[in-house]
Amino acid sequence: MVEKNGKRGTAKLGVREIAKRVGVAPMTVSRALSNPDMVSPETRAKVLAAIDKAGFVPNRLASSMRGNGRMIGTVVPPLINSGIADQVQGMSDECHEGGYSMLLVQGEFTQEAEETAIRALLGWRPAGMILQSFVQSAAARALLAGGGAPVVEISEIKGRKPIDMAVGVSNFETAYAMTMHLAAKGYKRIGFVSTPIHGNDRLRQRRTGYHAALAELGIANHDDMEVEVPITAKGGADALLELIARHADIDAIFFSSDTLAVGAVQECHRRGWAVPGRIAIAGYGDMDIAAQLFPPLTTVRVDRYEMGRRAVRQLLARLNGDAKVPTVTSIGFEIVDRDSA
Repeated sequence: MVEKNGKRGTAKLGVREIAKRVGVAPMTVSRALSNPDMVSPETRAKVLAAIDKAGFVPNRLASSMRGNGRMIGTVVPPLINSGIADQVQGMSDECHEGGYSMLLVQGEFTQEAEETAIRALLGWRPAGMILQSFVQSAAARALLAGGGAPVVEISEIKGRKPIDMAVGVSNFETAYAMTMHLAAKGYKRIGFVSTPIHGNDRLRQRRTGYHAALAELGIANHDDMEVEVPITAKGGADALLELIARHADIDAIFFSSDTLAVGAVQECHRRGWAVPGRIAIAGYGDMDIAAQLFPPLTTVRVDRYEMGRRAVRQLLARLNGDAKVPTVTSIGFEIVDRDSA
């Protein structure tokens, strides 16, 4: 294009221009972008090729405001937790394969932060939403229930009725199983370390499962056998030292995160304490480093990546009119027995 002043410019591309280049109606281009099931695969391929060649960027906001945006919104806690990162990757991959985009908002485990994040997402009119654990705020639950879009609460499936659907594991059962596993190996003074539990129903369920196992085993438990620390390796090291200072006879510690457990194992090495000879260490998550640690880490394996994919799959099934999507879906877990305990 040449402007009257002789300078070369670029015409502003829109749906009509793309439609003209492909030889279809503008509505067909819109459908190819927002509702691809309504056009043939050949036509959609031609539209996408023309868009790619022209460098056209569709107006997703306008599409969303019309109520036909192909976007899934999600609220996640800080991504320092590698398990959450795996989960988000699974969600992203499934969205991409299903022809949806994912809008991610990071939140904290407080009702105020939760409400703020959910309101921000609802403002974009997502086709569906995936939220971390059960929504705590009554106001946020009411907003979601009246929003019309399907909702999946991910990670926890026990302890509360979901707003719509839930995908994940019973954190009660995972912690109960690990505590019983440690007891079956002969450990009797078992401590529990987690990140701050307030507002986090996953960690609350893990602690409850730990308590239930000890009660069933007839093992006396006291609050000072439990410690809450930041989710860092240093936090795990600090928790180890604090528990041993409180109880010199403690013989095992169950950490609610592999990150914490790795820090504890490293601290044992620094002090010349044998693992599990002096103290047994168990984690949660089965991070990549867990199997490579010395000694290899006993842990709870939860397939977070598959959890993320399954949550999106449930949403897309509901959006496609499947009335038989289950309300609660468990992806299961595994106790991985290695040499640290």
